[in-house]
Amino acid sequence: MLCSLIAPRPAESAADEPSVRTNANDGKVAATQAEFGKQHRWLMTYRAFVAFSGGGAKGLVHVGALQALEDRDVHFAGLAGTSAGAIVAALAAAGFRARELVDPDTGATVLDRLAEIDPALASATGIFGPGGWLKIRLFRWCLRRSKLALLLVGLLWATPPLGAVWLWRDGGTTALAVWLIGWLGLTLLVVWICRMLLGGLADLRRFRDAMGRLLQERLFPDEPCRIVKLSDFGAHGRPPLKIVSANLSARRLHLFSPEKTPETPVADAVAASICLPVIFRPWVLDGDLHVDGGIVSNLPAWPFDEERELDPEALTIAVEIEEARTAGESPSRFGWLSAAVRTALSGSGELNVRVAGPAEQLALPTRLDLLDFDVAKADALKEVREVAAAAGLRLDKRLFRLPEIYRNACQVAQALAIDGLGLHPGGAGGPRVRVAVGRLERGYWRSLRMSHSVGFESDPDEFMLVPLEGSVAGAAWADRESRIEVHPLSPDLDLPGPANRQRRKSRLQNLAWVMCIPILDGDGEPRLLIQLDGNSPLPQTAATAAALTSVEEAVKDFFNLVLHELIELEDDNGPQEQHL
Repeated sequence: MLCSLIAPRPAESAADEPSVRTNANDGKVAATQAEFGKQHRWLMTYRAFVAFSGGGAKGLVHVGALQALEDRDVHFAGLAGTSAGAIVAALAAAGFRARELVDPDTGATVLDRLAEIDPALASATGIFGPGGWLKIRLFRWCLRRSKLALLLVGLLWATPPLGAVWLWRDGGTTALAVWLIGWLGLTLLVVWICRMLLGGLADLRRFRDAMGRLLQERLFPDEPCRIVKLSDFGAHGRPPLKIVSANLSARRLHLFSPEKTPETPVADAVAASICLPVIFRPWVLDGDLHVDGGIVSNLPAWPFDEERELDPEALTIAVEIEEARTAGESPSRFGWLSAAVRTALSGSGELNVRVAGPAEQLALPTRLDLLDFDVAKADALKEVREVAAAAGLRLDKRLFRLPEIYRNACQVAQALAIDGLGLHPGGAGGPRVRVAVGRLERGYWRSLRMSHSVGFESDPDEFMLVPLEGSVAGAAWADRESRIEVHPLSPDLDLPGPANRQRRKSRLQNLAWVMCIPILDGDGEPRLLIQLDGNSPLPQTAATAAALTSVEEAVKDFFNLVLHELIELEDDNGPQEQHL
């Protein structure tokens, strides 16, 4: 029941009261639900900053995600990438469509274009240069059979010393010398192999050259000697492009962008970002040694922090590759190293997208492994097709259907309040009723983000982050009961303290009343909070109190009707695990 601060004043007569409907719900829920069902889908053109993660051969799934975004007419406000994601980001920023990269229907791929430039790049394995793929295959075999490989190396290394001891006991001095020379030779071979691994098994120069030529032919076909640089993006209608590598010489993350490194060739930035240690030789650029950006930031949504502050309504879509993990699988005490490497590459995804503004993290599953560059073409095409479908379903739910339900539900709540309280708008300066949904953002515990609002179009407090302590919303959330406050608000609920100074300045200046209604889940815990407020003073009468109770019950009833669908569209752990 509503914790109302509005008490009836006996001296007033019924004639002095405003026209207010006081009977419980008066059929309003049914009527507004019918209107809700008739409304057209709320569509808009989405502007999005898109970041693609690293993942080696698994980066193929990014093409499916790109296809899903293009099918939904998402406008790229900026593109960023690390490692394999840097390749996709650079090509997408240059204007390549997903079907130009991989067309699941015809089988055509961007490798066909690269092969026209350099025939050695007709397949994905050609990226590794002459003889490079043979080394990678051997290395991959050792990784997948690590115990057997270590056993073989141990036996080979232990055999000469054991043989030497046996020959020494039998007095075979010459044979002993031969055995010792063989053991020394094997030791030198192991040292050479380790040195080769540390120096990188493959060379990226041919791929870098072909990548640069491919970009030039797309962007500047009439200038065959033109080198495509970072400064060519973020201007002339092209989205900004940002690429991450690890600068070993400077011992820090290195961001290639039009602002920081305008003269850097894009092909060099991509080459620096994809230099996975051991697999590729480190890339030398301006005297600095660069390796794969995944070791410092594998999902680079953060480079667009400033742009997102300037365009807070734009989405941030971080496309990451889901790390396959068998149920019950856990690293052992002595087998934690590979798990640590995978965690370093993918474990910072949440930090990379924890930013201001709406954001969505698309985690896409794949059957591919890091070094599956020799996957059959039919399997690769199938992978892209399936990922495009999966990403499309996720985008439809998270970017279209879910906001549509929230926004339309807020419009219904607004209509219920206007009708129930008799606050029909009278033009500029007339009565206003605003509605917003308060939700816990991912990783947040002390505040509610007010989103999916209606009536805030000209107000600076749209999407405000409201603290649970010191606010009407926080009091209703904590008490799990609806609450109304009229101007002037209680000091302890009036956003007190210096931390809330900017919030007090931003909120509606002629705020007259605030009503907060928590929507509880099946366990009695608050899942959402509906905040209604207005600029028209509410008379402190019994009729007004009854009308507020009626509005409260109607809003609760309606949101409970759509709550099940909202839960289905959100992840299993509820709104606090979401970004939108």
